[in-house]
Amino acid sequence: MIRRIAPADCDSIAALEARLFATALDQLRLMALQNNPVFCGFVDLRPDHDQPQSTSTDDLHSYLGGYLLATIIDDEAEILSVGVAPGQQRRGVGKRLLQHFFDHGASRNMAIITLEVAEDNLPALGLYRHFGFAEFGRRKGYYKRGNQKIDAIMMKWCRAEAFP
Repeated sequence: MIRRIAPADCDSIAALEARLFATALDQLRLMALQNNPVFCGFVDLRPDHDQPQSTSTDDLHSYLGGYLLATIIDDEAEILSVGVAPGQQRRGVGKRLLQHFFDHGASRNMAIITLEVAEDNLPALGLYRHFGFAEFGRRKGYYKRGNQKIDAIMMKWCRAEAFP
């Protein structure tokens, strides 16, 4: 089940961000984002968990299959982060979240979406290409993993009828 992000989700999203990304958004930034009128975010709840079941660290975040964070200004959107829990990867969570975001954006007449992704994140690149995103630039050495620098691939999706 996909629903809008609620303030109670910020701890779980921040924990998953920290697990997945070196440049993770923390709980305070997530709370601030939610107060921004251009923010849009969704969580995918695992089918076997509607809400946290206990207070143990592992169980507290187990209800979250993934999330998508974005901003939408007029007809342009920027996807800030998409994260899928390691145990939920390759189960369609990212695809469901992106489809939900596209459906939400259609109601707002969204014409352009941009994002950036690490060049070595092949599953994410495949997902974005499946949805029609195309590379339009690179940021050399933008991501750092230990001593290694990874390029950020900048991608864009454009609604066909938005451009005559």
